[in-house]
Amino acid sequence: MFSEHSAMSLVALSPCRRAAVSTWWFFLAACLLLSGCSERSQNMEQSGPAKIAVVVPHTGPLMDEGQMLRFGALMASQEAESRVADLSLEVVVYDSPCDPEEGVVTAKRLTTDVAISAVIGYLCAETLGAVLPLYQEAGLALINPTVSAEYVRQGETRNLFSLLYSDGDQAAFLATYAKEGLGLDRVAILRDDSAYGSVLSTSFEAEATQLDLEVVANVAINSEQAGAVQAVKSLKSASPEGVFLAASPKAASLFLFERQRQHLGGVVLGPDQLADLDFYEMACQAAEGLLGCQPILFEKENQKKSRFVRRFEKLYKQRPDWIAAAGYDAMQLALEVLNSSGPGRRSFLQSLRKISKPDTAFEGLSGPIFFKEDGTSQRHFFVGAVQNGTLRAAKPATVKFPFARSTKR
Repeated sequence: MFSEHSAMSLVALSPCRRAAVSTWWFFLAACLLLSGCSERSQNMEQSGPAKIAVVVPHTGPLMDEGQMLRFGALMASQEAESRVADLSLEVVVYDSPCDPEEGVVTAKRLTTDVAISAVIGYLCAETLGAVLPLYQEAGLALINPTVSAEYVRQGETRNLFSLLYSDGDQAAFLATYAKEGLGLDRVAILRDDSAYGSVLSTSFEAEATQLDLEVVANVAINSEQAGAVQAVKSLKSASPEGVFLAASPKAASLFLFERQRQHLGGVVLGPDQLADLDFYEMACQAAEGLLGCQPILFEKENQKKSRFVRRFEKLYKQRPDWIAAAGYDAMQLALEVLNSSGPGRRSFLQSLRKISKPDTAFEGLSGPIFFKEDGTSQRHFFVGAVQNGTLRAAKPATVKFPFARSTKR
């Protein structure tokens, strides 16, 4: 069943393993009939189908990204529905723009529905940080596919599970890539004065120190042309083999233009914010050759990714991006957990927390994913290179990242 009403759409679906699902569904029915079991932590009885909520913006500047996340999640649910038809389950899609106040209103409405076992979504760190306390209070697991900002976790109590790496981990990975993948010995860091730039810079330098990768300069930049001119002059005097951009897209684009004008050579590496179409349009030809961190590379094909791309293109008449893949993985993960836990917030949350080591990892499109103690993910990282205005797999596309080292930070 598929229907639309107000800010929600409902999709009836089923998880994947028929035998296992039939067993626990029979057990759940018996429990409900014989003992009237309920979600005691919420002091409310659950009736009707179990639900998974998907929260994305339907309007505003991130409408297209929200659509991609929703498409990926719904495709995963539809695939599950086609395999098993004996379990009543609904996916409920909520419209929540990237606005903290409106996000809180939506989250309050969502948390009152006791049938919702878990939530997938949120594209904006500010909104995610604003709604997280509500989900903690309600005992709801929140699977976030796309936000890497670390500050949203302040005071978090293990209800937030991030499929995307953190900003600190992607910076540490790029330091490892510079040393192990590219064989660099001398690098520089270009940072802006934002909290984002500080996290990236600190994590990159800390990892470089452990790798004996010399940081010959750590230069500040602002979003003004004069600052970019001086920054490039400072870097030229240090003669690095590569530069890591711990900076926002605007500051990074000014640097790349000035780097091109002053003929500063060497490799340039940057976080995933600098590896999308918007940044290419901002930096134009100056971005050519930039190496950016990525959560998935569709060019590095495997059977699972190829099947995903073919199905997505057939269903939605467009090519998926990494956000669509993240939405797909998030729903697949939620269905897998729900299949083992049964409906209910507490049991879902407990089962999700058990995905905490390699032998319990969830197999996503880009490889295995499991969660550290703080809910951040242990996952594969990739590097894409800007070539003729498009992102291609870099050479090498990845290196082994020392998870044990990054976990200590």
